[in-house]
Amino acid sequence: MLKECLILIGFLIIEHGFCDEPKCSSKFEFEFNVLQKMVRLEETVRKLEVKLSQQQNILEKMSTDGASAVYVRWGRNVCRRDAVLIYTGYIGGKVYSDKGSGSNSICLSSDPSWHNYTDGIDEWRSRIYGTETDTPNIFPYPIHNQDMPCAVCRTLKSAVFMIPGRTTCYSGLKQEYTGYLMSAYHNHHGPHNYICLDNHPEFIPKGSSDDNEHILYPVESVCGSLPCPPYINGRELACVVCSV
Repeated sequence: MLKECLILIGFLIIEHGFCDEPKCSSKFEFEFNVLQKMVRLEETVRKLEVKLSQQQNILEKMSTDGASAVYVRWGRNVCRRDAVLIYTGYIGGKVYSDKGSGSNSICLSSDPSWHNYTDGIDEWRSRIYGTETDTPNIFPYPIHNQDMPCAVCRTLKSAVFMIPGRTTCYSGLKQEYTGYLMSAYHNHHGPHNYICLDNHPEFIPKGSSDDNEHILYPVESVCGSLPCPPYINGRELACVVCSV
């Protein structure tokens, strides 16, 4: 059914101005463009079918084995190939300057539903905001001021946990993802929890404005009671999420 729907969409694209940009100069060019589009469409269908089959196999294995665990992949809206996506969302938390509201970052669903409500900002309420990063170029590409998504994933392993200060898991553990340890700016009001932001984060579309609400910063190690070595004063900490 999925394949038929995608092919139908492809034909509709062809029928309604395949060559609007740029204009086709000949029948041959038109037919060549149609062929290219159809090849890409078939490849997309094939990849979707493979991914659907993999997810079905994982679900079947989970139902028979019984063991599984759930974790948040901060900064991505997809799970690993061998994990099942439960839902995608947006990282949310308190505005950096608030003294109250919740102290932890959470993964808000991307398709909310509601009980009873009154619209309008009320002074006597807790508040939650979207999340952006405030970070130098320690990631593989610039992520400064980008709004961050999240994904809740289910894995076949029975337990999942984050190891701060590591880029890889210890022997016997399976790596779910690796990244950088992130939290609030040290001099802002109120605490945040520490989360592991994926090393290759994705961005919420059109979310690059500098809103300065719930903000994530890299975490540095500070020598003193924390022994150096093995830690290094002022160095940004890595993290890894492992399952067992």
